Amino acid sequence: MQSLQKYEYHLDEKSGYAKLFQELKPLKVSDSQLKELTEKMIDYEWKCRDSEVFSYGLAIFGQYLAHDITFETTSKFRGYNIIGSFINERTINLDLDCLYGQWTQDFLYDKDNRSKLLLGKYYEDEKIGGCWYDLQRNCQDKALIPDARNDENIIVSQLQVLFIQFHNKMVDYLKDSCKKSDLFQEARRMVIWHYHWLIAHEYLYKMVDWEIFKDIMENGPKYYCHPTYLPLEFTGAAFRQGHSQTRENNRINEHTEKNLFALGAFETMDEYVDWHYLFDFQDGNVQYAKLIDTKIAKALHDIPFIPSGNKYERSLPFRNLRRGVVYGLPSGEDVARRMCFEPIDVPETKKLGLEGTPLWFYILKEAEVLGHEGEHLGPVGSTILGECFLSILRHDKYSYFVLDPKWKPVLGKEPGTFDFTDLIEFVGIKTKETKETAS
Repeated sequence: MQSLQKYEYHLDEKSGYAKLFQELKPLKVSDSQLKELTEKMIDYEWKCRDSEVFSYGLAIFGQYLAHDITFETTSKFRGYNIIGSFINERTINLDLDCLYGQWTQDFLYDKDNRSKLLLGKYYEDEKIGGCWYDLQRNCQDKALIPDARNDENIIVSQLQVLFIQFHNKMVDYLKDSCKKSDLFQEARRMVIWHYHWLIAHEYLYKMVDWEIFKDIMENGPKYYCHPTYLPLEFTGAAFRQGHSQTRENNRINEHTEKNLFALGAFETMDEYVDWHYLFDFQDGNVQYAKLIDTKIAKALHDIPFIPSGNKYERSLPFRNLRRGVVYGLPSGEDVARRMCFEPIDVPETKKLGLEGTPLWFYILKEAEVLGHEGEHLGPVGSTILGECFLSILRHDKYSYFVLDPKWKPVLGKEPGTFDFTDLIEFVGIKTKETKETAS
């Protein structure tokens, strides 16, 4: 059996990377200076401050988005790097190919109902009153999904399960109003359009400065106008703001809280993730993402699965800062001036005697100073992030932005609205759900 995935935009050529502002000179920073800056970025737990509006589930969704549009493994942290040779192993369209896969991957689909995706093992936990599905897995417990990164911890894994369930529920929702031969593609279209709505109207709406978001939505982008590549200022800086939002401790259900690196990785997910602790159902249980600032969870300064005796090579903040040098990114101040924004003062890099501030650090600091103390990105970060996502959506010939710009979702609590709590309730996930409901 072959699945129904022979669809045009899955055959698009892979895109590469390039600098958005190629005329700006790279910021030169030595490794010793980067190490000093890294030491200033340690977030001790007692100093951690949470957002009041950005749920932790939404921050994890940002990780899921990154997996959908970018996967770059060709750059090196040492030696000679040719930017033009960097390869993106994903298409930049936000097409959920990490969910649907390629047309030859029929193992992703239910042979008894070819319009539906397959789920893995079903679990129940009487102690906490929860039940859930795992992903499909092979005999070595490797997840059978198009992008293995969506199994890198239990929350991301269950987000992948959630979208599988969303598709399957959409099939049930449409089956009486759609021809059987069209059912899969129509369900897929509706899932992707709701996905696009979540990106624009929940994720970006809360992440980007409101005036900048509104301007891009109404007038289009000024800098990233032709999305034939991904800007390195986006992949190497602006879209790494989620590392600042990452929590050291993560509650996944009423009885279980785990350290960041105890959330499991690429293995059977036999614990219950209660979405009420990740998205705001107005029941007082949601945990919020950390505010965006220059402090990064201490756990991310010592990543246990990086095989190196050098503590800085195990440090995600150092690796992010070093990546900016490898990519030849300009300083945050130069990018701000290029965008006609007044650069902010960054005491941390002035004290180190740097000629400017690494773009990633600058964007985090800017959110802290100009983004309501880190509730959202500041002007530089907002412009880069907002333009990249919205330009991709506006140029995707299969998105509702192109095919039906006035389209609004009908599955929300109120007409024309839709958020993650609506998605979860549509799927039918409850604290005490049944196996039939989840399928």
